[in-house]
Amino acid sequence: MMKYTATMRRLLLCSGLLLSLLTLAACEQEKQETIPEASTPVSSAPASAPVLADLSHAAILGNSYVDGFVTYDVLPETDCFYRIGLNVRTVFTKSMLNHDIPVIDELANGKTYDKVFLIFGENELGWPNTQAFCDGYGEIIDAVRERQPEATVYIQSILPVSAEVSAQNIDNTNNQQILKFNEMLKDIAKDKNAVYLDVASVMTDSDGNLPNEAATDGIHPGSKYYQKWADYLKENTVPSNGE
Repeated sequence: MMKYTATMRRLLLCSGLLLSLLTLAACEQEKQETIPEASTPVSSAPASAPVLADLSHAAILGNSYVDGFVTYDVLPETDCFYRIGLNVRTVFTKSMLNHDIPVIDELANGKTYDKVFLIFGENELGWPNTQAFCDGYGEIIDAVRERQPEATVYIQSILPVSAEVSAQNIDNTNNQQILKFNEMLKDIAKDKNAVYLDVASVMTDSDGNLPNEAATDGIHPGSKYYQKWADYLKENTVPSNGE
């Protein structure tokens, strides 16, 4: 039997310790390679609320669509001037209910507006002479600027009607005709340096109609859709930098 000297025993002991240390080091290295590195959390700031226009110095002028803003009180800070059945001609001759001046002259009330929103066209869809409509709209814009020279003039698109109303086509009230008139409104806005607002974009379903649930008569929206309309105006009439 081989006898180990004290020196040999010390060497064997040191070798064993060294082997153990190397094994532990290898295991630790393998563990570090197999454990995925935790990703650094990315802090994200909360999304900021959209900037909304102040409409407390604005006025809306037009036909029966304006009545909904009053009825549903979705823009309580905005002045509304209108008459049911009003068109681009009668705005110069017809008055509001219980008033005694033409609707257009309601703008000459001593206040200074920074925005004037116009809504005309639904009552003119059956006019055979579309140029008369365009000319009349241009005259309204001129009249607004005479009474409110500091105001930005906004032309709002004509809203779509329901599929049923469009199919009935009373007085040429159908969505194809409305699209045609809205293209004319874009041209008027360009020619008269006004701003065109595509309000119809938030009132149209996938088939190009006013959604069935939007209006009981298929034409004039209810409170939910007037709120959409009001939100659209606030979100899309914020002055850009430098204005």
